[in-house]
Amino acid sequence: MPVSPWPKWRGDEPVTAPDGHPYLLATLRMSVTSGRTWQRHRLIENDQLRTRLTPLLGTLPLSHSYLQEPHGGHTCRFSEPSLTMWQDTDPDHWPNTLYRQLTAEDGPRQGLGEVTVTLRLEPRGGEACQVERVISECNVRADGRLLVAQLGHDRLPFTE
Repeated sequence: MPVSPWPKWRGDEPVTAPDGHPYLLATLRMSVTSGRTWQRHRLIENDQLRTRLTPLLGTLPLSHSYLQEPHGGHTCRFSEPSLTMWQDTDPDHWPNTLYRQLTAEDGPRQGLGEVTVTLRLEPRGGEACQVERVISECNVRADGRLLVAQLGHDRLPFTE
């Protein structure tokens, strides 16, 4: 299964925000060893990056990745029926429809495993900065937010 290409800057996208800060193309990707991926991207201002990245990181699932790779055999701490943190009672809610689709394609889950979460920041016409972490599929949003800690000023090819 091929990995989705990184999004590219479009010619009609603005270079700077109304307050004068340049935009960065920020992409967030989750992937599993089978090659299945999930990806979101948006333009963010290159100012107060940690704050600006919060909405993008908020698109990560609260707990399960929904990438539905039947792997691992690891027991999930949220699999107890009395804990419904990761279950949504609305069957038409987007994660549930995706989960059903992937279950139909992949078959029943055999357990939980690891997900690679990658954050890529690219200024227009500049060198991209990329950080990634391998995290538990059971803690995607909480662990995915740790990517921000990896964005030290010394790692960025552009200034904040």
